[in-house]
Amino acid sequence: MLPPSFLSVELRAVRLVAVGCLCLFHTSVVIAKPPKECRDADLIVRNAKIITMDSARSVATSLAIRDGHVLATGTDAEIAACAGPRTQTLDLQGHTVLPGLIDVHTHALEWAKGLLRNDVDPGYPKVHSIAEIVKALGERAASVPKGKWIRGAGWDESKLAEHRYITQRDLDAVAPDNPVWLEHFTGHLGVANTRALELAHVTRETPTPSGGVIDKDDSGEPTGVLKDTAQLLVQAVLPPDRPDLALKAVRLVTQKALEVGLTTIHDICLPADSMRAYQQARREGWLKLRVQMAPLVSSVAEAQALADAGVYTGFGDDYLKLGAVKMFADGGMAAKTIAVYEPAAGEPGNLGLLIWKPEDMQKAQHILAAAGWQLETHAIGDRAIDAVLDSYQSVMQDLGLKEPRFRIVHASFSTPAIQKRLGDLHVLVDGNPAFVYWLGAFFSKYGSQRVRWTYPAKSYFDNGIVAAGTSDVYVTPISPWWGIWALVARREMQSGQILAPEERVSIVQALEMYTRNPAYSGFEENQKGSLEPGKLGDFIVVDRDVLHVPADELKDVQVLKTFVGGELISTKAVPR
Repeated sequence: MLPPSFLSVELRAVRLVAVGCLCLFHTSVVIAKPPKECRDADLIVRNAKIITMDSARSVATSLAIRDGHVLATGTDAEIAACAGPRTQTLDLQGHTVLPGLIDVHTHALEWAKGLLRNDVDPGYPKVHSIAEIVKALGERAASVPKGKWIRGAGWDESKLAEHRYITQRDLDAVAPDNPVWLEHFTGHLGVANTRALELAHVTRETPTPSGGVIDKDDSGEPTGVLKDTAQLLVQAVLPPDRPDLALKAVRLVTQKALEVGLTTIHDICLPADSMRAYQQARREGWLKLRVQMAPLVSSVAEAQALADAGVYTGFGDDYLKLGAVKMFADGGMAAKTIAVYEPAAGEPGNLGLLIWKPEDMQKAQHILAAAGWQLETHAIGDRAIDAVLDSYQSVMQDLGLKEPRFRIVHASFSTPAIQKRLGDLHVLVDGNPAFVYWLGAFFSKYGSQRVRWTYPAKSYFDNGIVAAGTSDVYVTPISPWWGIWALVARREMQSGQILAPEERVSIVQALEMYTRNPAYSGFEENQKGSLEPGKLGDFIVVDRDVLHVPADELKDVQVLKTFVGGELISTKAVPR
């Protein structure tokens, strides 16, 4: 792929194709037609309902694969002509086929590392109270040597009986002799006990780092809660992982992703050991999941160093390549550190944190974009989103970029004014449909008026904005079916309330956000996102006709088979 500075205006036409025809799927079926030349297929899948997700939303019954790519789609009779002496044929007995699903924003390898470390699990639904978390920590402390770190991730105060943050006092009561660090499920805060704070040299005199918060009680003493960049104080003294952990995590991520129908993921904020692990897996030939790796940049100096490295977005191959570069503009909703124009309830004067000075963000993004990097920036609050859009606009104008496909991660408070700016600048959104279910209880804390425009979906389609669905695992489960269901249902977990029903979309639009749109976000619309001749043979077989099931069944869809490049990689028994 050429650097963004060489992208031409013609890409806008491609973008319009990516978002066009989204509501044109009717009950009548458009049958995909095979090309005139179709022969010597490696694999033919027949007797299926193949939802191609092509521009006409065609449905076929048969699919031919050759050399890892789609050769043709059409009727069983038409595609039978593609067979040769060595062709394998798979009769799917009426099951539904979809293009391989894509998640453009995960922290999959870090999530898998936590599973493999056997960290304490303080998350819902494993636990429902601080008392249960404390009990589990006490049991772990009793089973490990004094001084050994105890770690965990995933706690969520909104789902705990006490409805408050965990504090160092809670942890000290059961693990006074072991340093403890429990990360919040959002990744935007964590809690440390006294021993961990001592090792990190965090006291009442410790200056607050830029872009972070050291939470303190009324007497000025740290509570153990560290938000955003303040977490680095403890994370810097955590013991290193064993050398083979990252490579084992690649195997686990590959397995878990393929099982739920993901054939491509973007893994975000990857440290060096994780990038090496993915590259080793690719070199050894067993990486069967397609991955875009996204490094993190946190300073102008880091931006310059990455630009000087001489690589940029798109370097790699069909299985492993460099994706966008990630930056953070603000904090987290649960941490109350998102940058907003109006404060959250009970937080007078708290307008959140802008992680970067505006001039520094613009300078770093200018350096990176000029070097050929696609940009993706975390921005949740409306003030943060505007700051990012200001920077993007300046960078695009300075460099003469027509459509570099810059992305905003989350874009949570996406008001009509912000959506107009997104559309005018052709900025893409890495959305989080599953957050409506898993995190919906937090939305109203920023005012009932904001709920209407928090994590929208339908208005993105209406306004021509390319939005992709993501899990942000470990924030929500890795399965994309939670997001697909949430796009259609928009039901919040705890109350059962439907949040902003105006933003519900059709199942075809929901599938679009996990197929065509994310392919476009990753500059891969010519390789994946639909089952069309010439594209990669990545597809899945599911256990029900997703176009005609009750909406609440979408979260329960089971993936029976996953094919990558026409090769069967993951399978489970077909239910009788």
